[in-house]
Amino acid sequence: MAGRKGQNLLEQALTIAQASGRSHQVRLNSLLRLAARWHSLASATIYFPDPKGAVLQRRFSTLATPSGHSCHIPCGAGLAGRTAATLSPQSASADLLHPDEPCSGNGSIVALPLLDGDRLFAVLALESGAADVAQEAVDAAGTLAPVFSLTVAGLAADEEAEEAQRNLSLLSALAKLLSSPQPRGVLLHRLMQLCTSSGLSSCAIVRLKQRNSGKERVIRSCRRGMGDKLPDLLEKEAALAVHVCATETTCAEELGDDSSYRYALCTPLGSNGAALGTMTLFGGLELTAPKQIELAETVARLLSGAMAEAICKEQIKTYDSESEKKLKELSLLYRMSNTMLSTIQLNKLIHLTLTALTSGPTPFFDRAMLFLTNERSGMLLGMLGVTTETSPSLSTQNGGSDDILSSRWDISDEEMAAQRNSEFCRQVQGRRLELDGTLNIASQAVLEKRLIYIPEEGGIGGALHSGRSALAASPLIAHGQAVGAVLVDNALTHKPINQEHLRFLQLFTNQAGMAIENSMLYNKIEDANHQLSEAQEHLLQKERLAAIGEMAAGIAHELKGPLVSIGGFAGRLARKLPQDTSEWAHADLIVREVLRLEGILSEILLFSKKTTICYTRCDLSDIVKESLAVVTPPLEEKRISVNAKFPRQKLVLLGDGQQLKQVFINIILNALDAMGTGGALNIQASAGELDDKEAVQVKISDTGGGIPLESLNSIFTPFFTTKGSGTGLGLPIANRIITNHGGKIQVTNNPGLGVEFRVILPKHW
Repeated sequence: MAGRKGQNLLEQALTIAQASGRSHQVRLNSLLRLAARWHSLASATIYFPDPKGAVLQRRFSTLATPSGHSCHIPCGAGLAGRTAATLSPQSASADLLHPDEPCSGNGSIVALPLLDGDRLFAVLALESGAADVAQEAVDAAGTLAPVFSLTVAGLAADEEAEEAQRNLSLLSALAKLLSSPQPRGVLLHRLMQLCTSSGLSSCAIVRLKQRNSGKERVIRSCRRGMGDKLPDLLEKEAALAVHVCATETTCAEELGDDSSYRYALCTPLGSNGAALGTMTLFGGLELTAPKQIELAETVARLLSGAMAEAICKEQIKTYDSESEKKLKELSLLYRMSNTMLSTIQLNKLIHLTLTALTSGPTPFFDRAMLFLTNERSGMLLGMLGVTTETSPSLSTQNGGSDDILSSRWDISDEEMAAQRNSEFCRQVQGRRLELDGTLNIASQAVLEKRLIYIPEEGGIGGALHSGRSALAASPLIAHGQAVGAVLVDNALTHKPINQEHLRFLQLFTNQAGMAIENSMLYNKIEDANHQLSEAQEHLLQKERLAAIGEMAAGIAHELKGPLVSIGGFAGRLARKLPQDTSEWAHADLIVREVLRLEGILSEILLFSKKTTICYTRCDLSDIVKESLAVVTPPLEEKRISVNAKFPRQKLVLLGDGQQLKQVFINIILNALDAMGTGGALNIQASAGELDDKEAVQVKISDTGGGIPLESLNSIFTPFFTTKGSGTGLGLPIANRIITNHGGKIQVTNNPGLGVEFRVILPKHW
């Protein structure tokens, strides 16, 4: 009867094992339920060892625990572990089981080794609610061993096929992912997600070495619910990555008791002998299987190749971008060089320089200011200020060629005028910066002859810079000397000033400095040439005047004798003739004209004669008073009021009193001729200064309406006169006398009002 019952059990077991419509996992669960039900057992559980036979890593049970749940029971631990270690049946109570061995109560449990020859392929545990498991149940389980072996082999084959299919799908998805053009960061994130979603691992981490820096970049992807474990995983992954980078070999390591990340597999990433980083996978014991290790290494090789390709593409893109940037920069510098060589107008060069820095769709800077060095005053003078708001787009002049490198910029007079009239430009032109490197960075750049950049600067003060944006100053160097500085900032947009902008600013100002220096030298040459031409003309004029003077002196000397005779005889006739006759009137006219001609001849002789100064101590106030006394009759005749002011102290100087009196007489008479009846003459004598030395001065002003502008530059020219009568020698004689004394005559013309002559004489001690 017992044999018949065993035969029926085996037949049912074979029917279940051979059910083609069910998976081997379902068949295995059905066999466990059949074994438990057949002998009224509480539960039946089967355990599978790892390939090395050191650990029971998987179980199927009739209890409520999930079917196919992973476990970790070392051989020799617990009931199932002892059975696997001894390859003999073992029994125990529930309190002696391993934590990974399921149990429904406090009954007895028997574990049986299932062998395929000498190889252990499973451990079958039977739980009874009674004190002992019936021997009949143990014997029946032994008869089911071949059926379990057949079912387990089928399950292994199915799982191996599924694993192969899963791995092929992973490699196919990976190849598709790597073939798509994506940035390196996006590629790594998606690859990590692919590793976790495909079942290859529960968590995947890639640690990359950053080029040219000691920092590392970490990309990770974990299954849902592992967020709280991530810090611990990252700590363990970092230590494992150090070991793998040192050995350059794949390393598998057991981490802990959690079955979801009990093991870690770390493999190096590298290409062409260069280490790129590591890839670490976390999972169960299956992760350490040779096929899984081979798959992980394959994924790592594909990833390394994709990363190397991405790095090459990024480098090529970077090189292309840098080459394009450098070509654009060189083109701008070349165009600037052509522009600098195209004009020598300093004003235009300054406008072009600052406009080039602040114009265009993407200007280098928001504002640019130019300061030029004044060595005499020890100051930096503000010349021009330009902003993006006042910078027009520079027009391009090709100069007869289509080549962009031969083109140059240009700016119109109207655009330059608009820049000069802007409020910002007026503020810059009103600035004077002391050449002290501790006060402002413009002076520091000029004195140290190098570009200065600081994030904040308050040294130029006022509304020019608020101190909230970065500021840079680059010197204008020409022939080893700093002729000025260009200041730039981004006070309008507050954008940062990067190193590329600073480098371009330095190259730009180097060219601008040479161009500005050349323009200044050209202007100096032009000024020198103009002065030389004027000096030559002046010498020629002096030679002509000298010749005229000599001729006039000879003529005057020859004419003076006959004029004396004519005047003498005409005077005798006048005295003998009655005054009421026409003959007397004619004789009197002859006498008066002879006297006038004698005066003219005397002035000509005085001007042409080389004067000698007889220096004596004299008081300038007394000289002016004596001059006024000489011209008092004509002053009274024209009813001209005189307002004369003299200081209490004496204005003593070394000079020729007679010649100086002639100077003031000539100036006063010239003023009388310019004024009509009822004018006003103001005279003021005082102490003064001439070339930083003590001097005395006299101011003589009239109300004669001033000197015509077209005649102002000729008033000291000999024989130049605007009067109907006169020789035109009064002011030239006065100017020569003052010049011989080492003094100056300064003229202040007020058209429509009058003119002021200021005579300044040194004291000579």
